[in-house]
Amino acid sequence: MVLTRRNLLTGATGAVATAAMGGGVRAADGPEWTPVIEAARKEGALVLSTGLESPVMRVIFRNFEAKYGVRVDSLVGRPSEVRERIRVAKVAGRQQVDVVFGSEALTNIRYNEDKTVAEIDPILQADLARTTLKSATPFLPQITITYGLLVNTAMVKPEDMPRGFFDLLDPKWKGRILIDDPRTNGPGHIFFIGTRVLGEARHAELHKGLAAQNPTFVVGTQEAARKVVRGEYPVLVAFTLPDITALPGLPVKPIAPVEGCPYVPYGSSVVMDAPHPNAARLFCHYNSSDEALLEYAKAGFGVGVHSVVEATPPAVRPLIEVKLLGTTDPKGQDEALRAARTIYG
Repeated sequence: MVLTRRNLLTGATGAVATAAMGGGVRAADGPEWTPVIEAARKEGALVLSTGLESPVMRVIFRNFEAKYGVRVDSLVGRPSEVRERIRVAKVAGRQQVDVVFGSEALTNIRYNEDKTVAEIDPILQADLARTTLKSATPFLPQITITYGLLVNTAMVKPEDMPRGFFDLLDPKWKGRILIDDPRTNGPGHIFFIGTRVLGEARHAELHKGLAAQNPTFVVGTQEAARKVVRGEYPVLVAFTLPDITALPGLPVKPIAPVEGCPYVPYGSSVVMDAPHPNAARLFCHYNSSDEALLEYAKAGFGVGVHSVVEATPPAVRPLIEVKLLGTTDPKGQDEALRAARTIYG
């Protein structure tokens, strides 16, 4: 199933992560890029801000620098911090960030409320055509980040392994579930809002049932995963599936729920009044290339260029070919947070 904007943004079930971005022209350095590359090299560097803490980012930056001779300085922080840093700099008239690699939801807010997102110029339209995920926001969707379960295999027998979210409503899991807090922004909230596509009744059944299981709340996905690795809890809800690539050889197993995986479309946008505009455009272009997408795919992130998927090592394919569930909705975020607080206390 190839996702259209309508059914992707409403979280149609039955789709796979690799379908979130379809075929199309490849990001290649045609003649039209020559003046941009030359200007970017004169600028010498760019500043990229992101909330994605993954080793793959260092690989992307290193490869970009080697290819174009343009340095990438990164600023990593929570999405709210990324947004505020850029907003304050705009007000002060001293913008320092050139590119944001973030979610479509964050870009939408920055574009419509903060006015800190530059329009995508014609030279990037070929890159935009690579994806069937269209957006009213000037945003180049490049990967999907998916969320599921993490289980400690030393604590859970194979026959007791949960296959999906609803399996955790079994009484045997009472008091044993670690959940990324759905009452604040983060994977837990993406899980909460992404499961709404199951329908109102099923959504209420799932989350009221989980709340009755006396779960332990945690904020911070890396620390949450470590708790499961150490055997403090047998299962984590709303585990960032690509993070399993950083846990080789440990007694944990990622599970893509049978219901589907809540997810976030992630991509690049150019900051309004970027101090290094050509370097910014060049990085957005490179981040859409098969070379960059293959690195993301090898790290467990969903991509949608089929030739890239086919080139991905077989061991990683299950991570990037999962069924998608639902995603965030910037307009409904505040209401969803209130609903989560009502259910989970």
